[in-house]
Amino acid sequence: MAQDMVKQMRVTSVKKSNQIAVMIMAAGQASRFGSCKQLTIIEGKPLLQHCIDKANQLSPDQVYVVTGAWHSAISAARINADIQNATLIKHIDWINGLGSSIAQGVSRLAPDYSGVLILLADQIALEVAELQQLITRFNGSNIVCGYYQNKRGVPAIFGANSFSRLQALTGDQGAKSLLYRSHSDNDCPDSNAPEVIEYPMPAAAIDIDCREDLQKWLKRSAG
Repeated sequence: MAQDMVKQMRVTSVKKSNQIAVMIMAAGQASRFGSCKQLTIIEGKPLLQHCIDKANQLSPDQVYVVTGAWHSAISAARINADIQNATLIKHIDWINGLGSSIAQGVSRLAPDYSGVLILLADQIALEVAELQQLITRFNGSNIVCGYYQNKRGVPAIFGANSFSRLQALTGDQGAKSLLYRSHSDNDCPDSNAPEVIEYPMPAAAIDIDCREDLQKWLKRSAG
């Protein structure tokens, strides 16, 4: 019986260490949109919930949303069940930029995750199958990111070996500095940085930044 318990503990530990957390960035003020775009209803549910639903298909019950400017509104929506199946991480200093929000979010994750997939709440056009391609290419220590508009960007998966770098981020550039510090880059200043794998992801270039973007998306999805 004791051997069975030890075996069960080992299995549980291995399973947990292989889990990938999904962290959705939703801390910004959305000043160009003019209101809480995260809760804007699109096709019957909030924009943020669309992203959460996709995330849960990738990593069930391991979805986190970093909130900030609109934390009270998003928290209230969660209480009212308009936002479901995600853990909220409040970032008080959201005004310091996306990098700061990523750092706060990663610092709140359990240390035994094997990696974290970072998503932006407003990248409405991304499909689950595309995000799954990032996970398929993730080996536990590399960085796998989307490639669109001739540059690397999120969505991106970072291994646990990058957590300390993520927690050191500041400013509004997000994790771009990590995406271009790969040991495989010719101009890379950090030979110890993880390898970065790019995956073509043109849909990631479509986001809801202002109300005009919303109208374009609604027309596109209706047609």
